[in-house]
Amino acid sequence: MLKSPAATPPAPGARALYLGPAEKKRVACTDEALVVTNDRKQTWRYPVVRVARIVSSTVVDWSGAALALCLRRGIGIAWVDARGEPLGASYPQARGNTGFATALEIMTEAADGPLKYQHWQRARRMDVLIRWGHTQPETISPQQWEATKREWVYASEYTVHLPRPLRGLCLAYVGAQLARQGLPPVLWGPQAQRMDLDADLCELLWAEMNLCAGSLADTVSQDAPATALFERWTARNASALTLHIHSLQRTAMKALAA
Repeated sequence: MLKSPAATPPAPGARALYLGPAEKKRVACTDEALVVTNDRKQTWRYPVVRVARIVSSTVVDWSGAALALCLRRGIGIAWVDARGEPLGASYPQARGNTGFATALEIMTEAADGPLKYQHWQRARRMDVLIRWGHTQPETISPQQWEATKREWVYASEYTVHLPRPLRGLCLAYVGAQLARQGLPPVLWGPQAQRMDLDADLCELLWAEMNLCAGSLADTVSQDAPATALFERWTARNASALTLHIHSLQRTAMKALAA
């Protein structure tokens, strides 16, 4: 993970910047803005203070100066392929939450750490199910509730209605939040078991989005409406990720105190 000595948080109202695969672009920068140019010599300038995170296609060429500017300003960049599948990311190393990060590391490296992590995951899936039930109390039958509980809480399975490329955007959103809080995207168990915290948190949000969207989302296929749908959902449900992270913090702190 690349490091930044002093990441500057984005201004209130900062938004995600999506650099999609529709056409080849190049990203350079000034001292305060990213400068994006396409092959037709069209140019756009994005002040970094107004950029919260970036999702970039692989057809976008980045200059080293532009990458360094993003890291200095605390802006994470996630790369996705033409299908919207996440390929990797770079995030600045934040300085906060060192107590939480240390407690989390100690918990997962203990002999029962992976089991504690699995119990936390199942508890969070139950929380997602409860929130889904609260959003549609009059339309979810007891039979549907129990069936979804068996499939989602215990087997981590659910019906996907949203376009798959949105999952890459969801992972970038989670990764940016973890980086901002100084938390690692990957945890390790006592036998070097890998636990992908960023992917697991993404799965929780992705499942909740699909459960809440229901079959109406099956008709969404174009990139622009799908991206707008994702941004609206994350804006209205900004507390969803925070609740999961705070729950993990409580779990780690209790394990440290035990």
